[in-house]
Amino acid sequence: MSNSQNAVLSTPELVELTLSHLPIRDLLIIAPLVCKTWQALTLTPALQRALFFEPDPSYRAERVRNPLLMEMFAPFYSAVSTERWTWPTAKDIKWMPWSKAPHAFNRPEASWRRMLVAQPPPRKMLISETCHGRGGICDRRAVLDDQPLRMGRLYDITLPLIDRVVTSFCVRWSHDGDNDSPSDITLSVDYVQQCAMGIRHVLGNQFYNTATRYKTNLTFGDWSGIRAHPVEESDGDPDEESD
Repeated sequence: MSNSQNAVLSTPELVELTLSHLPIRDLLIIAPLVCKTWQALTLTPALQRALFFEPDPSYRAERVRNPLLMEMFAPFYSAVSTERWTWPTAKDIKWMPWSKAPHAFNRPEASWRRMLVAQPPPRKMLISETCHGRGGICDRRAVLDDQPLRMGRLYDITLPLIDRVVTSFCVRWSHDGDNDSPSDITLSVDYVQQCAMGIRHVLGNQFYNTATRYKTNLTFGDWSGIRAHPVEESDGDPDEESD
C-alpha cells in the first residue's frame, strides 16, 4: 500500500469523505462490516445525512428522493398519472422486493423505518381520501406536520388506507420552492365502496408492524361532496384476497 493510501486510511476525515461517495446500500450494509473505525464513522453527522437518517440542512435546488427507498418501495415513488386506475394498489405492496420475507424486513428496528423519504425531508403531508359510492363521490382530508417524514411513518399511514380491493394510491411531491403549495407531499387514496361485499383485505397481517399498526393518529376532517359520508362498510371477509 502506498504512503498516500496509508495517509488517507489513517485520517478519519478523509475516510469519511471517501465513504460519503459510496452508494447508499454499500454505506449502510458493507462499510460497517469492514472495521470498527468505519462502523463508527457511519454514525457521524455527515454520513447519517448521506444515509438519509438525519435531515440535511444544506440548501438544494431540488429535493433528492432516497434512492434505496425508491428501489425497495417503488409504489411510493411511482410516476403520478391523472388516470387513477393506473395508480399502485395494495397488490403492488405484495410484489415489492422484500415481500417474500415480510416478517424479517418489517421488524420495528429495521433501518428503513428511520430513513427520510427525501433530502431535505418533507415536513408537511396532506392525506386525501376519495370514495366512489352509489350516491356519488366524496372526500376527506387530514394533515400531518410533525415531520421530517420517515419511511416507517409513511408506510404505517398508507397501509390501512389502501388495504382493500378496488383501492389505489399515489404519492405526489410538491415542486421545491413553491411557497403556495399547501404541503410538501400528498398521499392520495382513491377507492370504490362495495358495501354489499364488506371490506375484502388484500394484505395479510405479516405486512403490518404490530408495534405501530394502531398508532398513526390521523385526524380526518368531515366527508364532503355529493354524499355527507360513505355508507358504513362491514369488515366482511377476514381473509386476504387471493392473487
